[in-house]
Amino acid sequence: MKDYVLTKSNLESFFDDLQGELEINPSLVVSTQNADAGKWGMARLWRSWMSKTGDFMASNGVTMPMMVGNTGISFRSRPFNGNDAHELFTGQWLGVDENGIRLSWSKKGRDDMRPATKGERFFALNRHEIWALDKGLTLFKPRDSEYDQLKREQGE
Repeated sequence: MKDYVLTKSNLESFFDDLQGELEINPSLVVSTQNADAGKWGMARLWRSWMSKTGDFMASNGVTMPMMVGNTGISFRSRPFNGNDAHELFTGQWLGVDENGIRLSWSKKGRDDMRPATKGERFFALNRHEIWALDKGLTLFKPRDSEYDQLKREQGE
């Protein structure tokens, strides 16, 4: 999967590259966005929200076990953090692919994870925003973010 910055001057070479990719993969997902997505892409906003969510959950007594014995009883624990929130809510809101592997926030995917589409990332952020509102958690929502731009488009 490649990311392209498309202009009128490189449109022809883009189509050539796209035809080459179609020879290798007969089905592609193509999405477009303004190249100026602001400083807050959806993945960056997600990580910011997960840090805040991790802090919120830790302040409410949520912990992660350090070790689980054979009987299922956990030994020692540590406070919940932003990485724990990322894993938990990515699995919850983005879901998994047909093989049971969770989707990736990375635009290129990693560790055999399929990259989530722009729509899937938008849906996950929207679901988390609703969850946070229900819990009384205020999340940072910059006006120049990709998420905010998509929300405004949805309202049109």
